[in-house]
Amino acid sequence: MTPIVNPPTVLLAASDAHQTSALADMLASIRPGIRTLGFGEEHPEGEAPWIAMVVESGPEIGAVARQVRALHPDIALVMIAPRFDDRAIEVAAEVGACAIVPSPCEAAALARVLEAQDQRVRFTGRVDGVETAELLRMYALAGSDGVLHLRSAAGSGAIHFDGGQAIHAHVGELRGAEAVRELLDRTDGHATWISGRSASARTIVGRLAGMLEREAPPIDDEVVGTALQDVIEKLVRLSQTQDILAAYLLRSTEVITGRSTAGLDEALIGRALSRLSQVFNDMEEQQGDEAGTEIQATVGEHRLVLDRLGPTRLGYQIGVVVLQATPVCKSLRRLLRQIDRSFRKALNQSSRGSGNDLPRAPELEATSLHRVA
Repeated sequence: MTPIVNPPTVLLAASDAHQTSALADMLASIRPGIRTLGFGEEHPEGEAPWIAMVVESGPEIGAVARQVRALHPDIALVMIAPRFDDRAIEVAAEVGACAIVPSPCEAAALARVLEAQDQRVRFTGRVDGVETAELLRMYALAGSDGVLHLRSAAGSGAIHFDGGQAIHAHVGELRGAEAVRELLDRTDGHATWISGRSASARTIVGRLAGMLEREAPPIDDEVVGTALQDVIEKLVRLSQTQDILAAYLLRSTEVITGRSTAGLDEALIGRALSRLSQVFNDMEEQQGDEAGTEIQATVGEHRLVLDRLGPTRLGYQIGVVVLQATPVCKSLRRLLRQIDRSFRKALNQSSRGSGNDLPRAPELEATSLHRVA
């Protein structure tokens, strides 16, 4: 890990000296005591700059950033520019920018960059072989702001995120959802994540999850059946978890299998979950992709939770019953998402002909939800 100098030194670079001065004043107001160093100035020995902030304002965007990167190959670089169109994003990916900030920049945007850099864990490891669709889901679930730049032998493109929602994408002459689909089909690519809001015009309408599911290839019954075996085993363990009173698998609003603790009327619980599933489907038809994946209902001392399992087109859901007084919402949601991810992974691997010996996800612990949290 790379130690942070305290107080840190920020390297400032711009084609206009007035911009450098204004940026230094803004940083001083955000974090009193911070030291700034102009590009080309010598810094005290042993006190290398912690981060570089580069202002791009000339007609040749990227000229200043390339100079800074050439002299400081390992420094975290923040790119500040009036716009982040296709060309600007290409430059940001080329110089390895860790973040982007639209200019004229606001103090709050710079403060977020500094805070993120403070909290960053600096390891050099990288992971290859991650599916592009899984990368998109990861940033969507995290509610991330930034741009995912993808480069392959077929060319490069990018997908812009705002609050975890894909708002714009470009590759070649394609824009919007068409660009996303093109990037999803490319293999052996290199991905670069650049944090920050690009303020791009929206070219994607609808939620990313819905778009990914609608464009997925068909899955045959044998593949689904194989993947469901692992889900059923996990539901058994889920029903044995402390605070869980019942766990059921549903398809098209009908209960397929599941179990409940002694004292609950299984037929009654099954009917209640089936009705809740019908309500969810009605609301999903009304709201479309904005309906989300989950619905809850409180009946007396019980809380019923219904969450989607796998692609929407398959119609699977997991229904769970807990006591109303049990504060398990976040922990329960985490467990259900874990089962969903395992199911989707099994579907993907099985449909690609990887064989019947599917890799198994870690088993759910038969323990209290409070410990899982």
